[in-house]
Amino acid sequence: MEKNLKVKTIKFRIPKRCICPSCGRKQPFKKEREYYKTVKDIDVNNPTLFKLRMVYAKCLNPNCRVHSFLLPTPGFEKYKRVTKRLKEEAIVSLIQDNSTLLRTSERLDRSLNTSASKSTIDRWKHEEADKYSSQEIIARMGFSGILSISVGK
Repeated sequence: MEKNLKVKTIKFRIPKRCICPSCGRKQPFKKEREYYKTVKDIDVNNPTLFKLRMVYAKCLNPNCRVHSFLLPTPGFEKYKRVTKRLKEEAIVSLIQDNSTLLRTSERLDRSLNTSASKSTIDRWKHEEADKYSSQEIIARMGFSGILSISVGK
């Protein structure tokens, strides 16, 4: 069974006004540059890639330390080449299913028509774990605080 690659081009609406993240000045939009980046997504039927337009705006404040900044893209993380949905699916598969990195990588390839290496999935797991304190992790696991050890002969 041959799978056809789907490529979807996504262009977000460019705002009339934007806010510089460095100086906080609300200003009329003036385009500095744009480029397209490729982002992987999950799809049950075909491998899917998004061709996402990234737009930089000029800061019109002469005293601002940055000359241009990237406009936010809703639903996509900055500097990432995968969608949040793919990342979350890999983490859920790894943690809730108590699976290994290799099995999770193979499952993404087999069932969801996309790929991610073991090291990438491990990095995503650590990025997610860094968001929580150890007390929150233990509470989410439902650990009662009592540990029993059975010694058999």
